Amino acid sequence: MFDQDTLNKLYRYCRSLCDQDNDAFDLLQSSVERCLGSPPDNPGASYAYAMRVIRNKFIDQYRRKQVVAFEPFDEAAHAVDYDIASLEDVVLDRLELEQIWPSLTVIEREILFLWAVEGYSTDEVASQLGKPRNSVLSIIHRMRKRLKERVGKSRVTG
Repeated sequence: MFDQDTLNKLYRYCRSLCDQDNDAFDLLQSSVERCLGSPPDNPGASYAYAMRVIRNKFIDQYRRKQVVAFEPFDEAAHAVDYDIASLEDVVLDRLELEQIWPSLTVIEREILFLWAVEGYSTDEVASQLGKPRNSVLSIIHRMRKRLKERVGKSRVTG
């Protein structure tokens, strides 16, 4: 059902959700077991089905552990330009990414993975996550702002 390339893609998705490699391996294994135990009705949709199973399992496993941090919504602050192309202007090397990755929330890591690594458009990311497009754009905007500040500080102090 899954070839090596597909398993690698699924692992990268699991790794984008989890903080630790071991958690990502466990999530992948339990999700693949679930997919093999009850395969999708349409065999051509096995990758999408596996992604959905992984996401649902992640939410189930970590919902109890995670405290959701809500940020107040300030309409004036969100009336800015949502030019997501400028996120690509923030050049991150491996060390910077290793420092920044743990500071991202789960949803930010998932959006960044789907958008930057897998190449989905913001519309596709919003659809896959079941979120409104504007929410995804807001998350990207806040993430871009934090990353620019953090990268700017590290380059000044570094």
